[in-house]
Amino acid sequence: KTGKKIYYYGFNDNNDIFRFKFKEGQNYSVSENGLTASKTSEGTYWDCSIFGDKEIPKNRISKLKIKLNEIGSYCYIIIGIGPQNPNNKINFYQDCYSFFCYNSQKIIKSTSDSDYNGHAGQLKKGDIVEVIVDRKSGNLSFTVNDIDYGLAHSEIPKDVTLYPVVMLRDKGQK
Repeated sequence: KTGKKIYYYGFNDNNDIFRFKFKEGQNYSVSENGLTASKTSEGTYWDCSIFGDKEIPKNRISKLKIKLNEIGSYCYIIIGIGPQNPNNKINFYQDCYSFFCYNSQKIIKSTSDSDYNGHAGQLKKGDIVEVIVDRKSGNLSFTVNDIDYGLAHSEIPKDVTLYPVVMLRDKGQK
């Protein structure tokens, strides 16, 4: 919509709009328009995997923007792409390619589960995380508030079905 920022879409390299909304699932609620997801379950563990309703296009570049409306006390949030997970298993983040925020620190997760590209400052309410998915080359990178943090993953499978994914750890995060 002209003049309004919308944080649930991406553009691919053909300037086609890639739009998605959040799907309903376990341990979170979705607003009526599908644009805001909120963790509803008690506890502080990774039991909330929120998915977009559209597959990330193959053989293209797509950009996804996610605005952090509520981050909680410690801002444990994961944003990226992953396979659809109907069982909503705990620690699903290990199956994803993601931007990982732990105790408010931005950590870019590499393809190795124990290897990180390093800390990049703190996240806060209102920050915008952009995920750049290049399905042609298999690369994934991130920006936060238009600051580029470079390549995070270089071996994204080209033929696997992947979706936008956000994981929230603490009740009330949006």
